[in-house]
Amino acid sequence: MLNLESAATTPDFKWNGPKINSWARFHRIVKQPEARLLAHLDRFPDSVLVAGCQRSGTTALTRTLRCARGMADFRFCKDDELAGALLLSGYVESPVIGRYCFQTTYLNDRFEEYFNTDDFRLIWIIREPSAVIYSMLYNWNRGALRRLFDACGRTHLADVDACRPRLFSFASPTRLEMACASYIAKATQTFRLAERLGDRLLVVDYDELVGSKQRLLPEIFAFAGIEPDEQAMALLHGKSVGKGSKFPARILESIRATCGPLFERLREQRTIGASHAW
Repeated sequence: MLNLESAATTPDFKWNGPKINSWARFHRIVKQPEARLLAHLDRFPDSVLVAGCQRSGTTALTRTLRCARGMADFRFCKDDELAGALLLSGYVESPVIGRYCFQTTYLNDRFEEYFNTDDFRLIWIIREPSAVIYSMLYNWNRGALRRLFDACGRTHLADVDACRPRLFSFASPTRLEMACASYIAKATQTFRLAERLGDRLLVVDYDELVGSKQRLLPEIFAFAGIEPDEQAMALLHGKSVGKGSKFPARILESIRATCGPLFERLREQRTIGASHAW
């Protein structure tokens, strides 16, 4: 993979504006109200998109698929998802020929852009909330959580009272409340996507996937229209499974009370996999 410094001077990738090397700059420069974040999706025919709530394993699955034979390697900066976002918006133009797999969790409040074209397949990852929220709080930077919350979580803040009853309506939300509201916001998008995309959407439970990857990964590759690749499949691991159990019991109970019923509804949307207890 190229480092960021060499990426900035790579002549093959055409930049249509000042260099962008962070999500903060992407939001300031590219994500403008009138801009379409998937404006150039039709330039990448039969793309495979991977999305879901942040911290749900979308990066791991995207890299697994993109490492398969025949898939384009378009990495021109150290953040794979940011590179894809710049290409899909048209801010950067790629000379790489081939079939593309993009991670598109960053769409957030712009998820209805999926409905503007039909030449793609979307793999949507769901995951039990305690693991996702733990990763948001302890394995993610504060700016990323704040951007997600501001984009779509804030409108669901009233749904997280189980985390901490708010004594004053003007009290600032805790990071736990922000993470729970953001999880609810992204998870709720699943139902709208299932309604509109039909058989172009595959809903996968990440924990089930890594627990039964020899059975489920071939189904995902088949949906994506990618030839199974044992070397690529070996990249997927389950080291992060169960991390939500690290929460104190009181917080874990609050998360399950707040987000658990929604997760149970999400499991009914799964296209592959078998139920599991969490």
